[in-house]
Amino acid sequence: MKKLATPYQKVLLIVLPATLFMATISAYSSIISHQAVFDGCKQRELNSVATLLQNDLQSQMNRAAASASMIVNLPSVKKAFRANNREQLVDILQPSFLIQRDRYNVLEGQFHTAPAITYLRIYSPQDGPGEDLSSFREMVVNTNKEHEPRKGVEIGRRGLSIRGIDLVKDANGYIGSFEVGSSFMTVLENIKKNTGFEAGAFVDDAIMNKVAILLPPPDAERIVAGFRNVEATNWKVLKATVTPDLFTSDADIKTDLKTINGADYGIVTMPIQDYKGENIGIIIAVQNFDAYHNQMTAAVVRAIAFALLQVLVMAGVVIVTISVMFVRRNEMTELPK
Repeated sequence: MKKLATPYQKVLLIVLPATLFMATISAYSSIISHQAVFDGCKQRELNSVATLLQNDLQSQMNRAAASASMIVNLPSVKKAFRANNREQLVDILQPSFLIQRDRYNVLEGQFHTAPAITYLRIYSPQDGPGEDLSSFREMVVNTNKEHEPRKGVEIGRRGLSIRGIDLVKDANGYIGSFEVGSSFMTVLENIKKNTGFEAGAFVDDAIMNKVAILLPPPDAERIVAGFRNVEATNWKVLKATVTPDLFTSDADIKTDLKTINGADYGIVTMPIQDYKGENIGIIIAVQNFDAYHNQMTAAVVRAIAFALLQVLVMAGVVIVTISVMFVRRNEMTELPK
């Protein structure tokens, strides 16, 4: 017959599984806790990028509007515009606008008369005086029609830009308007500089084909779900991560976590609205989140290793303690009477 388990063995059969069970619970709890921490870090980073995009775009619009407001309120500008003196306007403004262009991506400085007739382009005074822009520059038309300043995003013949337009008035009344236009790329470069996210702007391709006639035709790969990539900090990264499902008609900012080709990515999408508040495109910002994945993997390994160490230490302590207890008990039992 098999020998029945001794009391010592019975205790081990109870204590060791209990020790292993408690260590497993400890490891699982640690892994879940780390997962929650890393998920929270990812979401906070995505929310931060979304907030920075919103704030920087608004800041760029305010800056364009402020620049336009400053120019239209210069007495020398009002006097020269009223006197129909283009050469004097160029002398007053061109030196400072060349600095603005080189340092801050200010790409346009343009005077108009109603409804949207080009009066003077600061950067190229010889180009297009008298040209009628009213068929595609609604922002200029509405400013001169309603005599109200405007700021926002609009598509021109050279593509997407951030604009501010204000009215030029003197003691004799309204003269015309002045517009400042900045590159949309500034917003994307700022988000990359401040967060490390690669970003791109995508605009409705039908609108681009209709209005942005001075741009060369885009590569086919840059058109996704009917939207054309017009600016990008790193097209190679965006090309690998941008999918048609990211392009929706919703007016909300969205954040998402995706695994693409085995790599983890954080993605932020924000609609691009024109000065009227209509959706014309989308900003997509992406970042490889493999660093979080690697940290989580390391945390799992540490948790398992610590759990195994717990099992070994606790099992050793229990075995030694039980052994000592049973040895002493046996010794007491075997003492001569």
